Order: sequence, then C-alpha cells, then structure tokens
Amino acid sequence: MIAATAISLSGALAQTGRVAAAASNLANQQSVGALPAADGTIPAGKTAAYQPVSASTVAQPGGGAVTGYRPVSPAVLASADPSSPQANAQGLVAAPNVDSGRELLTLTSAGNAYKASLAVLKTSDEMQREVLNLTA
Repeated sequence: MIAATAISLSGALAQTGRVAAAASNLANQQSVGALPAADGTIPAGKTAAYQPVSASTVAQPGGGAVTGYRPVSPAVLASADPSSPQANAQGLVAAPNVDSGRELLTLTSAGNAYKASLAVLKTSDEMQREVLNLTA
C-alpha cells in the first residue's frame, strides 16, 4: 500500500509538470523575437523568441512517473510584424510555435490524470486506515 501512495504521488507531481509547461507556452505565445539566421544565430542587439516545450509523462521502472520535457520543433514560425524592434529587413519576427488547442487539451488531460492520481491516493489512505483499524 505504501507503493501505491508513492506511485500516485509521483503521478500527481508529473501532471503538475505538464500543466506548468502548457501554461508557460500559453503565457508566452504572443512574445516575439528576432528570426534566427540560417546558422541559427540571433542577430546582434536582438533577442531570441521564447522556446516552447512539450511535456509528457514518462513511466519509471518499478512504478511511478516523472515529467519529460523536449523542445518543440520547429521552435518558431515567421510572422509579419514590421513595427517590432525585433523585425528583420523584410518585417518578419520569430513567433513561438505554440498550438493553443493542443496546450488546452494538455491542460485538460493533465487535470484529469491529476484527479485520478489523487483518487488512488485517497483509496490507498483509506485502505491503510482500515488495516490499522483491523490490527488495533
């Protein structure tokens, strides 16, 4: 029963990582930066655009889960914004490659998985209490 508690807690923590990544992506989706050069460098005096991340739950040997992160590829998309100080000579900036629909789906599924982990934790706690009552 202690293993069930540890596994459910690790699942809940893994989901908080997924929520944090999705929330960060959504919060930064409107930020822009300079378009990188062909070699990937950012022009002098300009800033890089936000790098969105994709988070997933990774099962651990023996039980439990952690959050795995990887950068979204491509990280940025060219967007027209000639008035931006980050714009190149063609008036283009780098906008983070964030799919709002996918991020909202991630928030929903992570919330459901978090609730499921808490339900397992609650059941494990109830079972442990019952065992203690039987032995007392």
